[in-house]
Amino acid sequence: MTRSLIVCCAPGFAEGWQKLGPGLTGDEALWVFYDDRPIYFWEKVVRRPNLAMVRACLQAVIRASRGDARLLITHDPRVSFWCALFCTLLRIQVDHYVDSFNFSDLPVGIRRRFMRSAFRQVKEFAVHSTMERSLYSRYFDIPEDRIRLRLWSIGVPEVSPEQPLQKGRYVSSIGGNGRDYRTLLEASRVLCDIPFVLVVRPESLTGLKIPPNVRVLVNAPFGEAMNVLLHSEFTVLPLAGSTVPCGHVTLVCAMHLARTAVATDSTGISDYLRHGYNGVLCEPSSPESLALAISNLWSNPAEIVRLSENNKQFGYENCSEAKIRSDLAAVLDMWKIPLRHELILTKGSTNDRRSIDAVSLVEVPQD
Repeated sequence: MTRSLIVCCAPGFAEGWQKLGPGLTGDEALWVFYDDRPIYFWEKVVRRPNLAMVRACLQAVIRASRGDARLLITHDPRVSFWCALFCTLLRIQVDHYVDSFNFSDLPVGIRRRFMRSAFRQVKEFAVHSTMERSLYSRYFDIPEDRIRLRLWSIGVPEVSPEQPLQKGRYVSSIGGNGRDYRTLLEASRVLCDIPFVLVVRPESLTGLKIPPNVRVLVNAPFGEAMNVLLHSEFTVLPLAGSTVPCGHVTLVCAMHLARTAVATDSTGISDYLRHGYNGVLCEPSSPESLALAISNLWSNPAEIVRLSENNKQFGYENCSEAKIRSDLAAVLDMWKIPLRHELILTKGSTNDRRSIDAVSLVEVPQD
């Protein structure tokens, strides 16, 4: 029997899919992967534009065409755009599913027009927040029923080293996309008795003066960033507005490490954090509101424990590695791609077949 061909194209950091996809289908499908890690000399020398990404996308589209692929899966909006554009230009007909459709900054001008045109070729998109469904539908003229919600999900993040990088009690803040560190630093200047540890990119603090109670780690490895998060009392997610769909990775990492968060009240994270249940929300661009939220939580260890426990439970139920497998299994089932015989896809009662809660993956014990 001919196996279904699935072509997958992603940035280099999406290596986990090379195990996830084949693990679900086994010998029932053939997976072929392409990524933007440089191969040729000019790809290593010229980083902008990302020639390796363009080359990988072209290879993926041609492979999908020549192999009569059942499904083309892309990750990251830039990769998805190039693949969709090549499909359109080369008149290649293939069902195209886009995972992790998320923009920290929306494209404008001619880039937006090109994307709107190319994305017409895509069958389904997956976004990480409810707000993004309506936002991208309007902005790129995509029918909303082609955009499905999938909360950002990962396994428990690795922490290194084992011992804390920062001693004593402190508040953490990590990440770069869509952040408002100016407001956080102003709040920390008022809270001079509370130590803060920030893990950021160099450009995140450009032009900002660092108070004495704030320690900054720049471009720290992921394991060290998780170390700072794990050993903090709680983390702070200062977003640059009330409609910013960023910070999902930080929030989910905090869930799996049993830490709660003080965050800017943004519709972009409303699927992840509920005020008073698993975190604390404050007003956008308000050092006073942020400082009050941090101070109140800092002085209430019992509340920190309660919110952290709820946050961990929320992550276990909604943002776990099992959820990734369940979601991908639902996608494969949508395109009638069989799973390996040890796996059974069970459908729950729901009116929205695109809901991430519509399916669960059950592994049948071997006799």
